[in-house]
Amino acid sequence: MSDVSWTPVTVRLSQLTPWERNPKRISKSHAARLLDLWQRLGQFQTIAIGPSGEVYDGHQRLNVLKAAHGGKFQVQALQASRALSEKEREELTISAHTGTTGQFDWEALAGWDAAELQAWGFDSETLQGWREDTSALAAMLDTTTWDDAFASLPDSDRAPFQQMTFTLHDEQVEQVKRALTLAGRLGDFADSPNENGNGNALAFMAETFVTGYGDGQG
Repeated sequence: MSDVSWTPVTVRLSQLTPWERNPKRISKSHAARLLDLWQRLGQFQTIAIGPSGEVYDGHQRLNVLKAAHGGKFQVQALQASRALSEKEREELTISAHTGTTGQFDWEALAGWDAAELQAWGFDSETLQGWREDTSALAAMLDTTTWDDAFASLPDSDRAPFQQMTFTLHDEQVEQVKRALTLAGRLGDFADSPNENGNGNALAFMAETFVTGYGDGQG
């Protein structure tokens, strides 16, 4: 039985304190869609907060509504009977949006109106976000440790990094993995501006090949 209970309360946005370590973000277009949905359908999502108004879940709702209506705007919230530990807060932030929310049945959605689905959120921006998230996740899973993974993921603010995608047969994948592992052991990447181990290994392999065989232009 949980030792935490949640009580419905009405609070002003100015009473809420966002978490500076919140890992989620929202784009301008999605923020506009969220605001429009709340204005038309009312508050259908609560904001989870702690005893002192610290926000546990609902940062994007808080940001969007505060920008539109100001700090005096009131919302319904669920307030915890005790403050969550930092680890509990981290777990809630991730688990509330990943691993406990189910997934779309794409075959069922195939019968829905495509234009309406795009208007409701399945737009090009969302699809591009999924594509970038998939690439980032793949980079994370390819690293040795989670600490290395988070340190090695370049984002849009860390130019001049680039991402490249290749399609391989299963047999080729095993060969490439072996080559990356070997290159990672042989290469000296101390002065490399890239913190991604696989990226360094691939660049080392390419440099070694070009040095040995030329660039094909001679």
